[in-house]
Amino acid sequence: MKILAQLLIVLLLTGCGSSVLGEIEFFGYKGFNQDAIRAAFPFREGDKFPPPGMKSSDQLKQIINDRVKQTIGQEPTDVSFVCCDSQQRFMVYIGLPGESNRPVVFNPVPTGDIRFPATIVKLREEFDNAWTEAVLKGKSTEDDSQGYTLTDYPAARNKELAIREYAMSNEELILQVLTSSSDARHRQIAAHALGYGRQSNEQIDALVKASFDIDKEVRNDAIRALEVLAGAKPDLAQRIPVKPFIQLLRSGAWSDHNKAVLLLGSLTRPRDPGVLQELRAEALDTLVEMATWRSSGHAYEARVLLGRIAGIEEKRLNELVEAGNIDAILAALKPAQ
Repeated sequence: MKILAQLLIVLLLTGCGSSVLGEIEFFGYKGFNQDAIRAAFPFREGDKFPPPGMKSSDQLKQIINDRVKQTIGQEPTDVSFVCCDSQQRFMVYIGLPGESNRPVVFNPVPTGDIRFPATIVKLREEFDNAWTEAVLKGKSTEDDSQGYTLTDYPAARNKELAIREYAMSNEELILQVLTSSSDARHRQIAAHALGYGRQSNEQIDALVKASFDIDKEVRNDAIRALEVLAGAKPDLAQRIPVKPFIQLLRSGAWSDHNKAVLLLGSLTRPRDPGVLQELRAEALDTLVEMATWRSSGHAYEARVLLGRIAGIEEKRLNELVEAGNIDAILAALKPAQ
């Protein structure tokens, strides 16, 4: 969850912890030299992270922005600090305005003054705190089998059940806030809560629309809700349109890549030839970029999608992905390129 990464980077940057920098990865970089950009940074993979003297994540992002611009003449589209890789090290994902990046048209900013009551805002804050605690204790496993997330950690699960109860009784308000509130934080709360609501065409339509909210945190929660729903309910997954989420794979935001590829992993299980052909035509270079990230967790679904595009049988594909054999997957793509 994005909130966790933000909280952890704040902890580190305020001196409450220390770590080592793992991978520096890029996306949207087609046409740019990644090595030249890495060389311009005042830190390297394996260095203490954050670097000494850094007082805020914004300060560190500004340094990255400046060094990228000095190197390629343009600023990055996104800088995201992500926790953590398999060795509990921070990662940095940097979006570049290369040939594999395409601007996405997002919804205009709503202008309505509708808001949630303070009790619901507080409930979401309590859930965020409990979920962060669960992750820090290594107890963040979850049950998604009902089409919404229930974390195994009791404190977080209790808050999720409370959100579920509220969502089932306040569907109209949640939909109104999601579609018309000018406050991005309230729209984010609505997107999250709607994932716990009544499963219906109206729910899916609202979450798909919110997946193109101008605020990337709203998009993150909306796509995450759809991904959980699609993974648990194949009949409902058929109602989710694929094409919009292929577009999000070309977005300049890391969270769009991260969530869209997870959702597309569920939506491509039937291996519809038309969908796979569209992925090849519209997002092949982006998927290759993501599949070659060194974090297997973040690269996993991109590797699955490439294997399905290449026509690799699912059992064999799973073996290749689990073994990290990306070369075999990429080789299977070449004849049809």
